[in-house]
Amino acid sequence: MRDTAKAPFTEIMVREGRLDNAALGQALADVIGHLGNARLVDRLASLLHVLVPANDIMVVVYRRGQPPELLYDQSAGLEGAANLELYLKGAYLLDPFYRAFADGVAPGCYRLKQLAPAAFRSSEYFRLHYARTGISDEIGYLLEPTADMCVHLSVGVREQQSRISAAQHRRLLDFEPLFAAIVRRHWAPHDAIVSRAINTQLDSALKFFGHDFLTDREVEVIQLLLRGHSTKSIAERLRISPETVKLHRKHSYAKLDVSSQAELFHLFIDALGSYQGGDPLTGYLSH
Repeated sequence: MRDTAKAPFTEIMVREGRLDNAALGQALADVIGHLGNARLVDRLASLLHVLVPANDIMVVVYRRGQPPELLYDQSAGLEGAANLELYLKGAYLLDPFYRAFADGVAPGCYRLKQLAPAAFRSSEYFRLHYARTGISDEIGYLLEPTADMCVHLSVGVREQQSRISAAQHRRLLDFEPLFAAIVRRHWAPHDAIVSRAINTQLDSALKFFGHDFLTDREVEVIQLLLRGHSTKSIAERLRISPETVKLHRKHSYAKLDVSSQAELFHLFIDALGSYQGGDPLTGYLSH
């Protein structure tokens, strides 16, 4: 992974809820002037900040079967390296934005709550990673310059700041075609020469987690638990009763020798360390 680019923002204000046209014009000119240049990511972040004065902007590239590449993180250093390491090690597989890309959700501009399960804030992913970022509201672009690649532009606000307003959300939606065109122009030519050989099939790790130890239904329940679904949500998705979900969860925990969702989450992350395909638990437990 390349070093995270981080450049100070020019002081840009949105006056009385309306865009600063001069700042917008300069930001757009900077983006156009850096197409095909490594510094484009900084300019994209500055443009996002003109549109919404957020205090947490990230640019992440997802490629199928490969760990994410973090290109820009406005909050770098605030939460420490451990939280980022946890994300890149495998927790990203449970990120609602990454899951949307992996599951084939159409490219677009989404609020986190549009993609996250109802019980997301009760999930171990939220408790052990997302809550530590301090982000209280997030909107993100999912832009796909190629079929196997997604550029995720994240705009977040922290707890001390008000939520992203409906007007700001509409503004980001209005600018989606522009960002999509920029991403296609900048990344598609480069990605065409990137090797498509995939050494690790991390996307399949979640799909096959526990497959060699659990029944098919238990695997489905465990996957949805890891993604942050509640018992009620799992029951509705699988068309079974909540009591049956609880029974499958109990049996799965016993087979995997865990006693809580927290232990299940840690087992999943640890099993990714030497993943080569199939059920990640098989290789992990054999060591």
